[in-house]
Amino acid sequence: MAARFQEAFESLLQRAPSPLFPRARQLYLRKYCLEGSEAGPLRTFLLEEETNEQDGGLLLTVRARRFAVVHWQGPQLALQEYRAYLQGRWDLEPEQLQPVDDTPWFRQGGAWAWFRAEAVYARHFTMA
Repeated sequence: MAARFQEAFESLLQRAPSPLFPRARQLYLRKYCLEGSEAGPLRTFLLEEETNEQDGGLLLTVRARRFAVVHWQGPQLALQEYRAYLQGRWDLEPEQLQPVDDTPWFRQGGAWAWFRAEAVYARHFTMA
């Protein structure tokens, strides 16, 4: 997996609300992209995650299940354009890339496609 992609994933989740607040977390993950302040017309978002708590809640592990690549406030693009962006920006070559034609991204954010990519974030909490 591409190091830049993993670093961006970790950076996004470090600032995200806790999974204990699912509504706030979902809103955050639909609004803020992996590109951060460097976002352009194509943006990458965490679409689906799996969370796991261990050691009585002291270790949180988040595994990405799916991501979205969004043509910000733009029309649907050919899959080759999404694929070229993911390759150029993140050095990713997703096997599965599916356009979503009937539903615009969060709050009319634009056309999008989803893809699978492996990314894992782990955070250790300490007892105060």
